Amino acid sequence: MTLLSPIDAATEGLRVARREPSAVLYWIAVWVVALVGIAVVIAALNAAGLSSLGSVRRFGPLAAVTVPMLLALWVMNTATVYRAVLRPGEHGWHLFKLGGDEARIALVSAVGTVLLVVFGGVPAYLLLVLFNPLFVAAPGLRWVIAFAGALLTVALEIWIAVRLSLATVETFAAKAFPLPAYWTLTRGHFWQLFASYFLLACLLAPVLLALSIFGVGLGEATDVALHWRNPNLLQRALLFALAPVTALLFAVWNVAFWTMFAACQAHIYRVIVSPTRAEAA
Repeated sequence: MTLLSPIDAATEGLRVARREPSAVLYWIAVWVVALVGIAVVIAALNAAGLSSLGSVRRFGPLAAVTVPMLLALWVMNTATVYRAVLRPGEHGWHLFKLGGDEARIALVSAVGTVLLVVFGGVPAYLLLVLFNPLFVAAPGLRWVIAFAGALLTVALEIWIAVRLSLATVETFAAKAFPLPAYWTLTRGHFWQLFASYFLLACLLAPVLLALSIFGVGLGEATDVALHWRNPNLLQRALLFALAPVTALLFAVWNVAFWTMFAACQAHIYRVIVSPTRAEAA
């Protein structure tokens, strides 16, 4: 079995940032520009007195661009980090790109999301069918059985998610859609992958907590500015200053999370496939 260190996998993103700090700052800057642009659009619509529904009706093309823009940034961020880990010698890897790699990642992610929504409740339904005779036989233990069923459902869905968690990086590396490999690649590595993701969550938790505390302060300041009794130049200046700060907050979190997560996936993939490639050579 491949010797995969969960600690190395969880901290691969830190090594990427240490190797290319200017690239990380570049990614944050791109996210800030995009988020500020979205904030300006929302502020303009609010100033025009348009409701959310009215915004969609009157500015349909504009509303339709916002979500794809964020998804495109996520895909480019993910592909860029994969490139940094798996193809470190590729020229200009730190630049966001839109090409075949990004398109394949987007397609796999979109299909995976749809399947998750459509079939996400299947494990819970199957367990309910299996446990239904127990509900009838022991009605007094209904809550215990329900709790056990909920735990089994969560455990089963976590197992499936972990087993399929390398689908996007496998698609990126293969430059194709190797459907059988999505499941077989992680065979025998569940606990290593689970430990890697758990340690990654532990690393990101303090960052999320700090940004959340800072975000609460920004939210309070924004609320005060929005409910100013007599709107004036000071209110407009405060709102103008809060927009980029809020965008920076979300940009830092997005870059930190997706860089760490994508780097973890790429590291795991590299370690798992390296013995196979060595044997093939």
